Amino acid sequence: MIKFFKKILHSEFLPVSEVRKLKVNVVMTFLFIITLVTIPFSFFLEYKLTIKIASIVVFALFYILCFLLVKFNKIFTAIQVSIIYSILLMLFYTRGISSFYAYIFFYITLTVIIFYQEVYSYFIYGSLTLAYGIYYTVSFGSGLILANDIAGAVYIYIAGLVIYYLVSFIQILNNEKLYADLNLEWVKINNLNSNYQDELLYHLEDMRNMMKKSPIYEDLEFQKTAFELSEFIAEQILKDGKQIVNLIDLYIYIHEKGLENVLKNDEISIAMKKNAIILSRYLLNENSDMFSMIISFYLNFHETEKFQKTRYDYNISSLSDSSDEQIIAFTLIYLYLQDELLEESGWHSMNYKEINLDELFERIDLTEFFSVSVIDFYLSNIETFRKTNKRKG
Repeated sequence: MIKFFKKILHSEFLPVSEVRKLKVNVVMTFLFIITLVTIPFSFFLEYKLTIKIASIVVFALFYILCFLLVKFNKIFTAIQVSIIYSILLMLFYTRGISSFYAYIFFYITLTVIIFYQEVYSYFIYGSLTLAYGIYYTVSFGSGLILANDIAGAVYIYIAGLVIYYLVSFIQILNNEKLYADLNLEWVKINNLNSNYQDELLYHLEDMRNMMKKSPIYEDLEFQKTAFELSEFIAEQILKDGKQIVNLIDLYIYIHEKGLENVLKNDEISIAMKKNAIILSRYLLNENSDMFSMIISFYLNFHETEKFQKTRYDYNISSLSDSSDEQIIAFTLIYLYLQDELLEESGWHSMNYKEINLDELFERIDLTEFFSVSVIDFYLSNIETFRKTNKRKG
């Protein structure tokens, strides 16, 4: 029980599969209590004794089935079985008595379905529960109305059930959209980062070598923090958090030796090699999911430079005061435009035969990009530019 409650209190540390499993356990605990209460309460329901006994047996079989499904990690099927279990309980009460206590079971069933936050399950089972709830309220509404109820109380019961269904449905759809947007954003960022991560890793490695610093995974403070955090998280799931220590040792070892060397080592067991493959997604010195998460997290908090009016100043004179460097820059730009962009139908519809670069330079205002002295130098040496270019004339 202590382990069970620890999981609930620290469920934010659990993966989605474990959270679903935990939800099934919570629901089954709740339904077990309801079933226990049903046994003595069934004597007040309008059923024959054989039907009461058969119903209790069916509930027990469903409970055992759900327990086995959870044990063999068939979580999605266990969710469906537990929902059907709650619907059967609802039918058992609503067909056995027509009173406000039976009406409450529509809310109980919807709450169980809502608890799983599964869109399709809620739409299918929740809609069926709502439809039956409306039918039950209209057909057996006289059993719900108290002596001092206002006129039209039956429709208030129906409206309350419909509003509860719709509000819960909107909330589930909103959560689903939120998760979908977050997942889509993560995929986009991950794809974007993957194009640059190899360069980033090389750059970081180069910076580390220049500063003569050791890798982060060799830092004793990092290792100590990793061990303490992993042990704390493991204690929320396991009885003894120290069982995770060997896994962290393997994690550090993979960084030092490399994944390929670990997998080729015959002295390492197959189980450890499988764990090494799983841990490879979280390496800090490889193009991995972990590195992508670190970069994405860092970029979210990285401040860009403040806006500057000269940020997009393309004038060569603003980049260099030396006239020699300005002329060299102009010459490189000239050669690039002439030999690369205009070589094969560049500049949209204008190809090399239709217009040459000299004519293009006469049409645009070069002072936006070059100083007057550089432009004069170009105009004075047009023939030299043409002769020295690999295209003659």
